[in-house]
Amino acid sequence: MIEINFQNNFFKINEKDFQSLNSKGFGLKQDKIYYLNIYETLFLLEKNKIKVIEKNNEISFDYIFKKLKIDFKFYLVYKDLKSKGYIVLSGSKYGFAFRIYDKGIKIGDDHSLWLVEPVIESEKVLFKDILGKNRIAHGSNKKLIFAIVDIENSITYIENSWKRL
Repeated sequence: MIEINFQNNFFKINEKDFQSLNSKGFGLKQDKIYYLNIYETLFLLEKNKIKVIEKNNEISFDYIFKKLKIDFKFYLVYKDLKSKGYIVLSGSKYGFAFRIYDKGIKIGDDHSLWLVEPVIESEKVLFKDILGKNRIAHGSNKKLIFAIVDIENSITYIENSWKRL
Protein backbone atom coordinates (compact mmCIF):
# COMPACT_ATOMS: atom_id res chain seq x y z
CA MET A 1 0.00 0.00 0.00
CA ILE A 2 1.25 3.46 -0.89
CA GLU A 3 1.97 5.75 2.04
CA ILE A 4 1.10 9.45 1.76
CA ASN A 5 2.53 12.01 4.19
CA PHE A 6 0.14 14.74 5.26
CA GLN A 7 2.14 17.87 6.17
CA ASN A 8 1.05 21.50 6.10
CA ASN A 9 -2.18 20.54 4.31
CA PHE A 10 -0.22 18.81 1.50
CA PHE A 11 -0.36 15.13 0.62
CA LYS A 12 3.24 14.34 -0.32
CA ILE A 13 4.44 11.16 -2.01
CA ASN A 14 7.83 9.86 -3.04
CA GLU A 15 8.96 9.82 -6.68
CA LYS A 16 8.53 6.07 -7.16
CA ASP A 17 4.94 6.09 -5.86
CA PHE A 18 4.26 9.23 -7.89
CA GLN A 19 5.30 7.40 -11.09
CA SER A 20 2.96 4.54 -10.26
CA LEU A 21 -0.01 6.78 -9.43
CA ASN A 22 0.66 9.23 -12.25
CA SER A 23 0.43 6.45 -14.83
CA LYS A 24 -3.16 5.99 -13.59
CA GLY A 25 -3.99 9.69 -13.82
CA PHE A 26 -3.21 10.76 -10.25
CA GLY A 27 -0.64 13.11 -8.77
CA LEU A 28 1.05 16.40 -9.46
CA LYS A 29 4.66 17.52 -9.52
CA GLN A 30 5.94 20.96 -8.66
CA ASP A 31 9.63 21.80 -8.17
CA LYS A 32 10.63 18.17 -7.48
CA ILE A 33 7.83 17.82 -4.93
CA TYR A 34 5.33 15.08 -5.65
CA TYR A 35 1.86 15.26 -4.18
CA LEU A 36 -1.81 14.37 -4.52
CA ASN A 37 -4.60 16.91 -4.40
CA ILE A 38 -7.30 16.58 -1.76
CA TYR A 39 -9.85 14.88 -4.03
CA GLU A 40 -7.32 12.36 -5.35
CA THR A 41 -6.30 11.58 -1.78
CA LEU A 42 -9.86 11.06 -0.58
CA PHE A 43 -10.73 8.96 -3.64
CA LEU A 44 -7.71 6.67 -3.27
CA LEU A 45 -8.18 6.45 0.49
CA GLU A 46 -11.82 5.45 0.06
CA LYS A 47 -10.71 2.76 -2.42
CA ASN A 48 -8.09 1.48 0.10
CA LYS A 49 -5.23 2.16 -2.36
CA ILE A 50 -3.29 4.42 0.00
CA LYS A 51 -2.86 5.20 3.65
CA VAL A 52 -2.29 8.72 4.91
CA ILE A 53 0.16 9.45 7.72
CA GLU A 54 0.29 12.60 9.84
CA LYS A 55 2.95 12.84 12.55
CA ASN A 56 3.55 9.06 12.48
CA ASN A 57 -0.18 8.29 12.86
CA GLU A 58 -2.51 6.94 10.22
CA ILE A 59 -5.44 9.28 9.64
CA SER A 60 -8.89 8.52 8.29
CA PHE A 61 -11.05 9.71 5.42
CA ASP A 62 -13.43 11.41 7.88
CA TYR A 63 -10.58 13.13 9.72
CA ILE A 64 -9.26 14.65 6.47
CA PHE A 65 -12.75 15.60 5.29
CA LYS A 66 -13.51 17.46 8.50
CA LYS A 67 -10.08 18.99 9.05
CA LEU A 68 -9.91 20.50 5.55
CA LYS A 69 -13.65 21.36 5.44
CA ILE A 70 -14.26 19.67 2.10
CA ASP A 71 -17.49 20.51 0.25
CA PHE A 72 -19.26 17.15 -0.08
CA LYS A 73 -20.85 17.96 -3.46
CA PHE A 74 -17.42 18.68 -4.94
CA TYR A 75 -16.08 15.34 -3.74
CA LEU A 76 -19.16 13.47 -5.04
CA VAL A 77 -18.70 14.98 -8.50
CA TYR A 78 -14.95 14.26 -8.51
CA LYS A 79 -15.55 10.66 -7.42
CA ASP A 80 -18.24 10.11 -10.04
CA LEU A 81 -16.16 11.51 -12.91
CA LYS A 82 -13.01 9.67 -11.82
CA SER A 83 -14.97 6.41 -11.50
CA LYS A 84 -16.12 6.88 -15.10
CA GLY A 85 -12.50 7.07 -16.27
CA TYR A 86 -12.00 10.80 -16.78
CA ILE A 87 -8.88 12.72 -15.79
CA VAL A 88 -10.12 15.32 -13.30
CA LEU A 89 -7.96 18.29 -12.30
CA SER A 90 -8.57 21.60 -10.60
CA GLY A 91 -10.39 24.20 -12.64
CA SER A 92 -9.61 27.02 -10.22
CA LYS A 93 -7.58 29.04 -12.73
CA TYR A 94 -10.81 29.32 -14.74
CA GLY A 95 -13.05 29.89 -11.72
CA PHE A 96 -14.51 26.37 -11.81
CA ALA A 97 -14.26 23.40 -9.49
CA PHE A 98 -12.77 21.05 -12.09
CA ARG A 99 -11.44 20.72 -15.60
CA ILE A 100 -11.92 17.40 -17.32
CA TYR A 101 -9.84 15.57 -19.90
CA ASP A 102 -11.44 12.96 -22.11
CA LYS A 103 -10.94 9.30 -21.28
CA GLY A 104 -7.57 7.91 -22.29
CA ILE A 105 -5.89 11.31 -22.72
CA LYS A 106 -2.51 11.79 -21.08
CA ILE A 107 -2.09 15.20 -19.50
CA GLY A 108 0.16 17.28 -21.71
CA ASP A 109 -0.89 15.47 -24.89
CA ASP A 110 -4.10 17.45 -25.25
CA HIS A 111 -6.16 20.17 -23.57
CA SER A 112 -9.06 19.62 -21.21
CA LEU A 113 -12.43 19.58 -22.94
CA TRP A 114 -14.80 20.59 -20.16
CA LEU A 115 -15.07 22.89 -17.18
CA VAL A 116 -17.33 21.47 -14.47
CA GLU A 117 -19.21 23.30 -11.75
CA PRO A 118 -21.07 21.27 -9.08
CA VAL A 119 -24.46 22.64 -8.01
CA ILE A 120 -26.91 21.39 -5.40
CA GLU A 121 -30.31 20.81 -7.03
CA SER A 122 -32.14 22.90 -4.41
CA GLU A 123 -29.73 25.88 -4.70
CA LYS A 124 -30.68 28.92 -6.71
CA VAL A 125 -28.40 29.68 -9.63
CA LEU A 126 -28.58 33.17 -11.08
CA PHE A 127 -28.87 33.54 -14.84
CA LYS A 128 -25.99 36.04 -14.85
CA ASP A 129 -23.79 33.39 -13.16
CA ILE A 130 -24.67 30.87 -15.86
CA LEU A 131 -23.83 33.44 -18.54
CA GLY A 132 -20.54 34.34 -16.86
CA LYS A 133 -19.49 30.69 -16.54
CA ASN A 134 -20.49 30.07 -20.15
CA ARG A 135 -18.45 33.05 -21.35
CA ILE A 136 -15.34 31.81 -19.53
CA ALA A 137 -15.76 28.28 -20.90
CA HIS A 138 -16.33 29.54 -24.44
CA GLY A 139 -13.38 31.94 -24.22
CA SER A 140 -11.07 29.08 -23.20
CA ASN A 141 -12.34 26.70 -25.93
CA LYS A 142 -13.97 24.38 -23.42
CA LYS A 143 -17.51 23.24 -22.83
CA LEU A 144 -19.38 24.11 -19.65
CA ILE A 145 -20.91 21.31 -17.59
CA PHE A 146 -23.08 21.83 -14.54
CA ALA A 147 -23.03 18.77 -12.27
CA ILE A 148 -26.40 18.82 -10.50
CA VAL A 149 -26.32 16.89 -7.20
CA ASP A 150 -29.80 15.92 -5.99
CA ILE A 151 -31.07 15.08 -2.51
CA GLU A 152 -30.13 11.40 -3.00
CA ASN A 153 -26.59 12.37 -4.07
CA SER A 154 -27.26 11.33 -7.66
CA ILE A 155 -25.56 13.51 -10.26
CA THR A 156 -27.00 14.78 -13.52
CA TYR A 157 -24.64 16.48 -15.96
CA ILE A 158 -25.93 19.34 -18.08
CA GLU A 159 -23.72 20.69 -20.86
CA ASN A 160 -24.26 24.31 -21.75
CA SER A 161 -22.81 26.17 -24.71
CA TRP A 162 -23.13 29.26 -26.88
CA LYS A 163 -25.22 29.26 -30.04
CA ARG A 164 -24.87 32.04 -32.58
CA LEU A 165 -27.98 32.69 -34.68
